Amino acid sequence: MKKKLISTYVYGLFIFLMLLALLSAYPVFLLAHLWSKRPRVYFQKIVQQYFRLFYKLMPLMGKITVINRENANAFHPCVYVSTHQSSIDYTLLATIIDDYVTPSNHFISDYFLFMKVPRNALGVYYIPKGKLSEVDAGYKSFNDALVLGSSVIIFPEGTRNTQQELRAFKGGAFRLAILQKVPVVPIIINGTGSIVSKGSNVSKTLDKKDVTITFLEPIFPQEDECFTAFRKRVKQQMQQYIDKQ
Repeated sequence: MKKKLISTYVYGLFIFLMLLALLSAYPVFLLAHLWSKRPRVYFQKIVQQYFRLFYKLMPLMGKITVINRENANAFHPCVYVSTHQSSIDYTLLATIIDDYVTPSNHFISDYFLFMKVPRNALGVYYIPKGKLSEVDAGYKSFNDALVLGSSVIIFPEGTRNTQQELRAFKGGAFRLAILQKVPVVPIIINGTGSIVSKGSNVSKTLDKKDVTITFLEPIFPQEDECFTAFRKRVKQQMQQYIDKQ
């Protein structure tokens, strides 16, 4: 019962802060169209502060340690590929990474309440599972974003995974990196799966849990390297790092 109460508070806090964020950031986003080709950057910078406030007020979040923070935002634009343990992983990365787009299959991304604001202003593209036409349209948008100078955040396993062994990687992130000749920056997230797990909106714990986010060194596609070989190389390096922990 106590876990459900805490979970209700956490989700209520998140929705409340996101409504404040929309009210604060959307007018700036509209005005930024007058002088910027990427008005989303201004929207994201404001929302980023609300994400940070959320984690300061979240009772289950312990210490957040960022390793190799200098690798975040240093190779812009790039494709960030991250391990995925929990539904909170995206918002955690959004407290660190600037100027990005990312896919999501979470239903809240398509709520009428948000009036498609996640797609247009925050850069979160809702792609329902199994709809190939939506996937193709989404990845065209990600490619266009890289051309304009924005980065892309992708969870290549395509689902949450709290095991040590990485699942098979999907190929989209690596196709994008090769096509636009940008590096992949791998990210290892550890600890979020102890707070909220896959398939549940109820917290797993009543205690604060520490989280570590590690930005590995960028990996550049080699000349004439196919996306399958590049994908394998990136996954191997990420798995090697995980195995050493």
